[in-house]
Amino acid sequence: MQKQFMIALLILLSSYNAFSQQKKLSKKQFIADSLKIVKPRIARPQVRLDNRTIFSNKELINISGFDAGVLLKEKLRLTLGYYSLSASNLTSLNKTIGLDLYKANYRLNYGALNIEFIYRNTRFYSLGMPIEFGLGQNTIKYKSIENGTELQKKKGLILLSYFGLSGTFKPIRWIGLKVTLGYKKTIFNQLKDLNNNGIYTSVGLAIDFREIIRDARMYSLKRKYRKNFNSVGTAVDLITD
Repeated sequence: MQKQFMIALLILLSSYNAFSQQKKLSKKQFIADSLKIVKPRIARPQVRLDNRTIFSNKELINISGFDAGVLLKEKLRLTLGYYSLSASNLTSLNKTIGLDLYKANYRLNYGALNIEFIYRNTRFYSLGMPIEFGLGQNTIKYKSIENGTELQKKKGLILLSYFGLSGTFKPIRWIGLKVTLGYKKTIFNQLKDLNNNGIYTSVGLAIDFREIIRDARMYSLKRKYRKNFNSVGTAVDLITD
């Protein structure tokens, strides 16, 4: 009986030691895995949905588009984008020939290279200086208001630029509301007198996929290592931290 008791005690102690070591190793491994996940990366993927309003010739011109690229070392944002405009209500482009009034229909499509220098970046906001160069095509055609007769249609290459100051508010680390104030300048346009230069504002939704991936991995890691795992509480903590 005593011998059996001693054997059972030795088994129990061995199990306890193994459990303690496993628990210690698990905690150590959890820390190591966490550090790998939160380790800063040189490049982070970025996507932005953008809507711009240009104040030109006492009129408002709306341009919409998107860009995608990377944020390098939290300081330099490099993206490629695409933007478009279709307007048939720009009175400054309408023309009168004789007694007939011709309404202008203007279209603009261009690809863009966006370079933004981030000079201030905190948990809840960042400040930057964006510079953008766009190359594309613009088209204008005139139609008679009276009978719908098309007078002429012109198209040509256009090279334009944007520059200004930006601010991004980040209530959640991976989604931010980005606001930009700056100036739009047409560098070259094959269609003469169609520059539409002026002050512009931009409001966009910025998405950081690196942060989304990081939170998903941390959620999975905590679920794996925590004994009493609370899925809702963990998700809230990750999103709001």
